[in-house]
Amino acid sequence: MKHNYTPLRACPICNNKSGNILARLSYALFDDLNIPGTKTLICCDECGILYDDIAFTEKQLQDYYLRNEHYAASNIGGGGGISDDNNERYDRIIDALKPDTDDLILDYGCGQGGFIARCRYRELKAVGIEPSVKSCEVARKSGFPVYESMDVFIAQKPLQRIHAIVFSHVVEHLINPMHLIRLFAQYAKDALVYIEVPDADSYLSPEAVCWEEMHFEHLSHFRQLHLAELARRSGIEILQEDGIPFSKYLHDIRCRVLVGRLSGLLKKPDAIRTSNSYFMSPLPPLTGEDIPQDGHSLALWGVSQYAMLLLGSCPKLAGRVSRLFDNSPAKIGRSIDGITIEPSDKLSTLPNDFNLLIPKSKFLPEMRTQLHSTNFRGTVQII
Repeated sequence: MKHNYTPLRACPICNNKSGNILARLSYALFDDLNIPGTKTLICCDECGILYDDIAFTEKQLQDYYLRNEHYAASNIGGGGGISDDNNERYDRIIDALKPDTDDLILDYGCGQGGFIARCRYRELKAVGIEPSVKSCEVARKSGFPVYESMDVFIAQKPLQRIHAIVFSHVVEHLINPMHLIRLFAQYAKDALVYIEVPDADSYLSPEAVCWEEMHFEHLSHFRQLHLAELARRSGIEILQEDGIPFSKYLHDIRCRVLVGRLSGLLKKPDAIRTSNSYFMSPLPPLTGEDIPQDGHSLALWGVSQYAMLLLGSCPKLAGRVSRLFDNSPAKIGRSIDGITIEPSDKLSTLPNDFNLLIPKSKFLPEMRTQLHSTNFRGTVQII
């Protein structure tokens, strides 16, 4: 099969620059961000990994995370917060690394420092690296040693011995994850490494694509064989692989886990071959017919990255939404296409002739409960 698409970004696994276009992704991002919201999902025709070709630079992505405040305001999921659900996740990581009390664990992308807190609870030593200014601020106020970058950490701790490095839901966010892991392989040779990523097979199956899991921030989509190949080519000796749910609370989100050792030996085996005839239904699964046709005004509650995908990919929807609502203090007050995001307690101010759209998410049960406490009597539709 002939491939005539040449992406701007090389494949994160094999460095190839050709592939099949699967979908054009357009996100309606916050107005105050200096980063384009367009991506192209492609299948590498050399190794078969699914990854996003992007129109933004490393510098723009770094600035995006520097200004990101969402993870600093959330204790659910991958924000690095402290909660019973997160603590179970942290225990899973610690148990996989089997540290002694004198060993140091480095959590890359530590968010608010919840993993460091859990290590301290278990009488272990841990430090973090976190690019978000707000998340760093939250972690440091709690007394956790958190550095803003790998360069700053190495400059301040040039001889620090590291037992293990944790990349929990990090490498899928990076333009060049192999480069970062190789840098750590040079600095912390023989350290253990724990990598956890969303399992692409669980949300990018051609038969059942879970568009709500297609986050703007996720640039690479790893199946088991591609995560293993990333490890081998990054200088990691693989010790353990597994497929697990993200957590008890978020059990529907499937993940791949890899534990290894930073040997520093870079391997480039024969190119892995997978099917490059991947087919995907149109994205997103929302057409003009799916939008209420009664002529009423539309409001949207829950400004998730999935909602941004719907707003960016469906002009008929974006053109009719006139009010936005969210629970997160990191989003309230910001705007998308000139529409300011209001706090959820303002839902009660919606006239009854509004149709309220709620994008699919894991928070639907809580949102339904919260909606019942308001006086909103209009139509509600899950999209």
